Formats: sequence, structure tokens, C-alpha cells
Amino acid sequence: MNILTNTLKSKTKYEYLISQTHSNIHIGYGIDNNYARCCASSIASFCFNNPTKNFNFHIMTNDLSTTNKKQFEQLAQLYSVNIYIYEINIDTLAKLPTQTHLPIATYFRFILPLILNNVDKLFYIDADIICLQNADDLFNINLKDNIIGAVPDLPWMNKKRNKALNLRNHIYFNAGMLIINIAKWNNFNTFTKVLQAIQNEPQKFRYLDQDALNLILTNHIQYLDTKFNCIDINSTEQKNIILLHFAAHPKPWNIAFPISKICNEFNKNLYQYYENKTPWKNLPLELPKNYKEIKIYAKALKYNKQYLKAVKQHLNYLISKYFHS
Repeated sequence: MNILTNTLKSKTKYEYLISQTHSNIHIGYGIDNNYARCCASSIASFCFNNPTKNFNFHIMTNDLSTTNKKQFEQLAQLYSVNIYIYEINIDTLAKLPTQTHLPIATYFRFILPLILNNVDKLFYIDADIICLQNADDLFNINLKDNIIGAVPDLPWMNKKRNKALNLRNHIYFNAGMLIINIAKWNNFNTFTKVLQAIQNEPQKFRYLDQDALNLILTNHIQYLDTKFNCIDINSTEQKNIILLHFAAHPKPWNIAFPISKICNEFNKNLYQYYENKTPWKNLPLELPKNYKEIKIYAKALKYNKQYLKAVKQHLNYLISKYFHS
């Protein structure tokens, strides 16, 4: 396939799974170096809570550091799973729009079904999703004749995005967790259709690939319970949550998270618990990397009544934003 020939640079195999069977579960991620640590924590959470399962983890990336690669191999060895790392030539995707919090890696999920065309079903997982318990209910879902399984997004997003995309009789889904019927996805030519839609009207797609997937795959979706991609912990009984999605900012590995209003008794230590089960354990919380993260940090400081620090960070934000623009 020409797209694939131009896009896939290399594949690194870390194969530590003791037995390869047809029942292997295939889980995919699309990341850059900034998301390596949380991707590892996500993988560890699946392994820890589903110890009898045979996992193949597929990581789409570009220019992943040697250190991160070595640590992914250690992770595969630690949990006796297979981890495959696919280096992507981003030239194929270079013309697509990106945002500060939605880098080019957000499009990597589209390529995996082309690579894994001999696999029946792929679970695509955003790297900021943690598995909190046994996930058999997820793994056993039958998609029937649908191309994907997905969880409806928050009600305000549903209303806002359906209007923007001119979608009627559609429930807007969050693309952070997708169950993909690979044969149907590829037969529908999903990859090409999504890319063409975004390239034709980039201004229309505020949430980039997620918007495009909602537009292209409408009427081909099996909707799933929020426990399989829980964004708002108040929308689901906490003991039922299978996949918790840290979709909001700051992220739990950011310095702003413990002092932000989205940190609470339920979620404050969850991410750290699983990161401590990876070779990335003991990493310090990350300082802001761009003007948007500085603004989030300033808000968290203010929320925590650290007013002087908040003012200082807000000034940093204004300066950073000025030079960014």
C-alpha cells in the first residue's frame, strides 16, 4: 500500500510474550516523546489489572528517544508482553493542521489499521488513559457490523460539535478509546477519507482527527458505556470505571495537577500508582512546556491561593504567548 510505504520508516520489536495465540489482545497508541511516560503507565495499568491476558502493544511514534525505547523494552520484559514501536515519516501528514495540545501524533491512530491488516480487532487508547480494573467487559465487546465502538463525549461537546460539523441524528463520540474492526475500517477507506476531509476544510475541524472521525464514521458506530472511556468521574459510579481518561489539563504528570481543581481524592494518586510500576518511576512532575501550560499552571496556583506565584506565572504566560505569536 503506497501510503504505508511512504509513511512507515521502521519497526522495532520487543517480544517477551511467552505464548502467541489468536486470542492476543492488540492495543495501539500514537505518541511523541512528551507522552512516553504516560503511555508506559497506561500499558502497566492494563498488564497489572489483566495479568492472564496476552497483550501486543503497538506504539506509533516519530523520533522517539533512545532512552525511551530502552525503557519500553524493559517494560515489555517486566510484564512479559510484546511492544512494537513503529517510527513514522511525518511528511505524509505534514500538511495537516496541529495545535499546541494536539500535535502531529494525534493522527497516528489512522495508520495502525493499515499496518495491522491481519488483525481482527484493535483497541486504540490515548496515552492519558489508565485501566483501573479487569477489562474483560471491554475486550469481549462485539462490534456487530459497525466499523468502530466508541463512548459518547460530554453533553456540551455533543451539542457544540454536532452543530459545527452539521451532523444530525448523531451522537458525538470521544476518540480517546476506539475499538476498531480493522477489515471494515480499511474497506471503508477511513484513513484517506479522514485526511481528505481535514485537508479540504481545516478550519472546520476544531478537534482535528476526532471531529473528522465523527463526520466520516457517522452511522457506523457502536456506542459504549462511559465506564470504557470515563472523562467525567461524576458521570459514572467510580467503582465501575474501567478506563479513566485524563482528558483535561493539567495532566497528572504536570506540576500543576496536584494543586488544580481537577485533582480530587479519587484521582490524585491513580496515575502515579501505575507510573511507579514502570521504568519511568521517580520522574519529577513536569514543568510547563509552552504558553498554554504556563497559563494552566498560573490558574492552578491561583486556585491554590498561591497568589504571588500565580501573578509571576501569568506574566510568564503573557511573555511566552507574545513571542509564540
